[in-house]
Amino acid sequence: MEQEYQDYFPWEDYPENNYVLPEQYLSLTPQDIKSLLEEKVINQDEALKKVSVMLYHHFRGHRFVGMLAGPTGSGKTYIAEAIRDAFPDITYIRDISNVTCDGWTGGKKVNTLFYDVRRPHPTQKHLRPIIFLDECDKMFKPRYSHSENVSEAVQSEFLSVIHGTEIRLDRKDERGRESSTYLDTSRMSFLFAGAFEKEADKIAAKESKSNFGFVESQNCRKEAYERAFTMDDVHNAGCIRELCGRIGKVITLNKLSEDDYIQMLNIKNRGPVHEMEKEFGIPIKISFEKKLEIAHNAYVSNLGVRGMKNAIREYIDELTWTNCNREIFYIQ
Repeated sequence: MEQEYQDYFPWEDYPENNYVLPEQYLSLTPQDIKSLLEEKVINQDEALKKVSVMLYHHFRGHRFVGMLAGPTGSGKTYIAEAIRDAFPDITYIRDISNVTCDGWTGGKKVNTLFYDVRRPHPTQKHLRPIIFLDECDKMFKPRYSHSENVSEAVQSEFLSVIHGTEIRLDRKDERGRESSTYLDTSRMSFLFAGAFEKEADKIAAKESKSNFGFVESQNCRKEAYERAFTMDDVHNAGCIRELCGRIGKVITLNKLSEDDYIQMLNIKNRGPVHEMEKEFGIPIKISFEKKLEIAHNAYVSNLGVRGMKNAIREYIDELTWTNCNREIFYIQ
């Protein structure tokens, strides 16, 4: 039995990520930044190289607008969280799947995404904000109201924000008194992220066909995300041309394997097991067989890390039902 749990270490003994102090940002090389991000992200070497270089330039006052494209579970959000862990003073993660524009119903407007963003001082280039815009592919999908495409209207608002504008932010203090301030977005960097699953499937199907329109053999079949995403692909997925023109680089993430998911479950200081231990405040031990099962299900379901965490949570709920006074969760 001990052999099954040899990868386990008490969760309270895990070293926390030592985030970088703002005054140290300018001393980091791209390799230093990549090492920080690798603490949380598995098997995305090329993507992390490109992101690290963008961050390096950002700290020196050269803003970027980029995009991460890749399958669900490949680590897009984990990259954002790794950036936030390392640089919490400047990183803001936003889900923009259901953003709407002024004049339309819905509580989440473009300007509300910036309500807690700190105003960067002109002399502190290394403290300029980085806004991570997750689930952008869902925002690009056409949405109609009164025959108008709301998605395009929202993207047009993002276009001005990314180009650089002053956003008015209305706030209330503890006494309910209202005040307004303006935020200059021209000093910010933006990183979009989306799965673009339907577009990836279309690309794979199209590129699998021969000149005669037939699939020649099983070996000729292309897999989704097999080739790098291009800006034309992003446009075909619904992103307006003007916004595409503002996005300087599309970074395609690898599709993770079952072995990658097993590796995540075995990480001693990061990963889904560690996160669940912190959430519940109780150590978790998972047998080798259960790790294989959890990783396999995450892979075939395309749910990735979220799928693994959901599976672990189900096991924890079941164990809690049978004994709610446990000091450790054994999943076997």
